[in-house]
Amino acid sequence: MKEVSITIPIYNEEGSIGNTVKNLVRVFKKNKVDYQLVLVSHGSKDNSDDIIKKLGRKNRRIKPLILKKNREYGGGIMYGFEHSDGKCIGWTCADEEVSAEDTYKIYAELKKNKIDVVKALRKNRKDGFFRIITTKIFNGIISIRFNLKIKDVNGYPLFMSLKKYRTLNIKETGPLFNLDLLREIKSRGYSVSELEVEHIKRIAGKSSLNLLKVIKMALRLINYSIKSLINIS
Repeated sequence: MKEVSITIPIYNEEGSIGNTVKNLVRVFKKNKVDYQLVLVSHGSKDNSDDIIKKLGRKNRRIKPLILKKNREYGGGIMYGFEHSDGKCIGWTCADEEVSAEDTYKIYAELKKNKIDVVKALRKNRKDGFFRIITTKIFNGIISIRFNLKIKDVNGYPLFMSLKKYRTLNIKETGPLFNLDLLREIKSRGYSVSELEVEHIKRIAGKSSLNLLKVIKMALRLINYSIKSLINIS
């Protein structure tokens, strides 16, 4: 069993995934970590599939998983977790908006301080005014409605033990995956620590967030909130 498995969900990331993987391999190898990278390309229409197949042939620590259908953000992550061989599991982004060094820093914090869950708190966001504002509004609503005491709900990377992850019952596979995951973690009484990481402007591709997606996410959040009230009562 590996020490840690890192899932990377991939959707049309041909311009960045190679560099992201190269840097993660370099940093985790340098720190002598028995790592595994689980690359989940789901529904990609560019050359992402061919790139991760090639990466897997060159390095046995890399497990490429290719799915024809897109499973949404959380679905891709959970599929990677289900096929991970590490005692600890976690995920990071394919576009290297968080550096390999900061990804290792989050993992090292988990190992050093025996915290149940360690996740990133992204600082100096560089993904555009629209996304920054919508993120602040989202985090504010979540703080008021669910009282999670989490500053950056969608912050990544996140690491925890595979054993603890298997105690969770996560139902959301879309943009509310992080919220559902953190609510499950908190409901089990697990400790969560947020560690600051530097946010980096992506080197390739662009964010798919737009007004229509924000509206759809808001509707999903309303529906999720109503269902959580019903479950409580």
